[in-house]
Amino acid sequence: MKCPNCGKELEDGKLLCENCGEEVKIVPDFDIELEDKLKESISSMLEDIAAEKLIDDSSTAESEYDFDDDIKAELSDYFPKEPVKIHKLIKVLVVLIAAVFVGGAVAAMIYTANMRQYNSFDYQYERAVECAASNNYSEAVSYLERALAIDSEDLDARFLLAQYYDKNGQQQSTISLLLEILNVGTDYLKRDEVYDMLLSIYESQAEYAKMGDILKSCDISRIVSKYNKYAALKPEFNKQGGVYDELISISLTGNAQGFVYYTLDGTAPTSNSMVYETPILLESGEYIIRAMFVNMYGVESEIETQHYYINLSAPDSPVINPESGSYTEPVLIEAYHDNNTKVYYTVDGSVPDKNSSRYTDPLEMPYGISNFSFISIDDSGLCSEVVNRTYQLGVESNFTPELAIQVLKNNLWASGKLLNVEGNVPNKLGINQYRVQTLYKTEEAVYYIVYEEYMDTLGKVHDTNNIYAIDVNTADLYKALKLDEGKYHLRPFGE
Repeated sequence: MKCPNCGKELEDGKLLCENCGEEVKIVPDFDIELEDKLKESISSMLEDIAAEKLIDDSSTAESEYDFDDDIKAELSDYFPKEPVKIHKLIKVLVVLIAAVFVGGAVAAMIYTANMRQYNSFDYQYERAVECAASNNYSEAVSYLERALAIDSEDLDARFLLAQYYDKNGQQQSTISLLLEILNVGTDYLKRDEVYDMLLSIYESQAEYAKMGDILKSCDISRIVSKYNKYAALKPEFNKQGGVYDELISISLTGNAQGFVYYTLDGTAPTSNSMVYETPILLESGEYIIRAMFVNMYGVESEIETQHYYINLSAPDSPVINPESGSYTEPVLIEAYHDNNTKVYYTVDGSVPDKNSSRYTDPLEMPYGISNFSFISIDDSGLCSEVVNRTYQLGVESNFTPELAIQVLKNNLWASGKLLNVEGNVPNKLGINQYRVQTLYKTEEAVYYIVYEEYMDTLGKVHDTNNIYAIDVNTADLYKALKLDEGKYHLRPFGE
């Protein structure tokens, strides 16, 4: 069949032209029961006409016809095969005209009845359901399309048509119709079923980006939970933006497995931005955090933005004495700070934090070159600026630190505490090693303070708690006991 408007060939059962949208008028199914009733009416009318003729003929004595002879099997039998009398011919014509009139009336009745069915939503809907029950989804689609041409607002019928499309292999038509229902049917009671059907189709097609877009606007928790791994919702912040009078840390979480990307400068995050791994510490000042979530299927969420202002003043930096410089005598390093702060330090030049060594008492200045970094942290966790100090401690001597350590090893070997000057230890596989920690000055002399350490076969170093003092000019050897920072008690080596 071709479209009467554009001439495009139509598929069997189609009532609407997919090319131009013209509605195709076809002759609807003929009602067999109605046909039987109309045939019965025609026969009854013919019998009534014949009965009238019988009454007319019986009123005259000259009647030459029998009633049974006037009732013919076929209309063609009323045409005479030989000349007849004029009054008989008139009666035949009357019967024929009556038959034509009744036939026309019957045809009009049939047409009217069928058109009533053709334009009946209920009839078309019921026929669609009957066809679907017989697995004839092609016919079911045609009937239901006609029903919706009559009443396009019936969402139940539209959802049923989407299901018939799917059964009939018309998946794209299914998707289009489901999307239309979601767009217009915000109060539709079966929206969760519509979402479920649409998302399951996209899932079978691996259309994860489309699933993500659908789930962003879905307000049905059951559906979002069921397809959560495909969703890419905005990341959640543990604290809302605002003004805070304390140090805070911000945690970011996604709704499923994936990655959260964020920025701190107000720019839009991308997959090349920082990846959230640990809480973001916000100290004093203004912060704009923007974040997005990307799930394991590569679907990106919309960007979430939070604006924070931390109304805090950083504590003062600690005051460190002495200043950086070179020193030839031992000096203690002291830090002065507010009582509501704690001071932490490092000796490798790195930035200290609350996990670094805490300053409590004056520190010995190490022998050689050292790099100290100090910081104050208040009770809220706010940090001061870092204070750096670089020191170089040395001394004019007759014995260098290397020679002094060699003297110590020789004495330890001679006393049997070492197996050799390389530092091997009796009954152990590891070796002892020695380092000059600092200088110690008395009224009589200046000493190298040497710490002994044991290094096992795995390279791990252990403190032996043995400390030695060696005169920098005479190389006299003593055992040393540390009393306090910068203070030692010396006794002869042989004791």
